[in-house]
Amino acid sequence: MKKIYSLLFTLTGLLTVNAQLQTGDIAFTGYNSDSPEGFSFITFVDIPAGTQINFTENGWQSNGEFRDNEGTAFWTSPGTVLPAGTQVLINDVNGNASTGIIFTDGNFFLSSGGDQIFAYDPNNTPGGGDETGFYAGIHMNGNWDTNSTSSTTSAQPASLVGFSIAINPEVDNAIYDCSTFEGTVDELRAAINNPDNWTTNNAILTLTQCNFTITTLSTQNFEKTTFSMYPNPTSNGFVNIKTSNNEATQVAVYDILGKQVINTTLSAQRLNVSSLKAGVYAVRLSQGNTVTTKKLVIK
Repeated sequence: MKKIYSLLFTLTGLLTVNAQLQTGDIAFTGYNSDSPEGFSFITFVDIPAGTQINFTENGWQSNGEFRDNEGTAFWTSPGTVLPAGTQVLINDVNGNASTGIIFTDGNFFLSSGGDQIFAYDPNNTPGGGDETGFYAGIHMNGNWDTNSTSSTTSAQPASLVGFSIAINPEVDNAIYDCSTFEGTVDELRAAINNPDNWTTNNAILTLTQCNFTITTLSTQNFEKTTFSMYPNPTSNGFVNIKTSNNEATQVAVYDILGKQVINTTLSAQRLNVSSLKAGVYAVRLSQGNTVTTKKLVIK
């Protein structure tokens, strides 16, 4: 059986392409740890034909590495472009997907006592402090942990603040309730990653198609603001945040546990971070309809 999985993985690697997706380009919309184990997700961008996305239940450690000894599932998109707004239902990780192909390495088993799934780029596996390969995450064992010390615990990668969800308290199964199914990418992502909009149950739930519609902003509003942040890393007690216009910027800073430690509106360029301890933080910057998240290292 292991030879079959190895062969499938090799063939898939030959046939798939680098998706060139970014963090937050997909979001989880469902999770079942009861048999048959499965999950669902929405894509916010067009997915090229033959794109592979990896899904692992390995927890994320505070040292910036995956905890080993758990499983990975491999999903490959169909032979045609998958348009933005498509919801993919993995009804059974052992081979039942609403579109595309899904298989596992034989060790993918979601614990009913709480577990997590991370989606990432197989050509840019997160690790060594590099989190740029993450797409999305879901944690089913209550709030995110400080570290992954067991198969059911996980820290939240700093890059996934705003692009992941934690269901609290722990429950076996959960699905997004489709309460918001039409809106911009930012509006849909915010609604989907809000645990208040999820239905939970210790009995298995049917993964639901929400029939999402992604709307676009007007041409005037769609002109995105660009952000730069420096020095980074910083040890001076401040960081400069520069935008492509002179409008005020809403700044929210989160620690590695996802706790908000700064929330302010910045009219000048300099942000005071002297109250923060050395470590890695996620900085969420928003201006009008433009939102971005950057990693900040404080020494």
